[in-house]
Amino acid sequence: MTQALIVVCILALFFACYLLARKDDKITDLQQRVEMLEHKTAKKIVSRLLFVELKSVNSVLDTLNNCFYQIDKNGDYDIDTEYRLSDVNDEWWESLSKEDLEVVNRITVHNKPEKATT
Repeated sequence: MTQALIVVCILALFFACYLLARKDDKITDLQQRVEMLEHKTAKKIVSRLLFVELKSVNSVLDTLNNCFYQIDKNGDYDIDTEYRLSDVNDEWWESLSKEDLEVVNRITVHNKPEKATT
């Protein structure tokens, strides 16, 4: 009887250890998921700081490189469609909304080279 009780206690300890180990695995998986989501969120925030969407011309402005990209059907920008302000035509300028024009003007004013004084 005592041996059976000892065996049952040992089995109960092993079962409890197994359950605790599974709980730790789930916590580790959850921590990894949280870290991944935090990384994705931080990446989106940085991306939003560098890229300004110009809805009226279906483009984004890369403020770091001062170039534009077309937005595809999924809402992502297509790096193969890069263009600069010098590449656009009058129709593009006319298509800009007032808000988008202000953004473009603000960015181009900040990026203009200083004139040399003689």
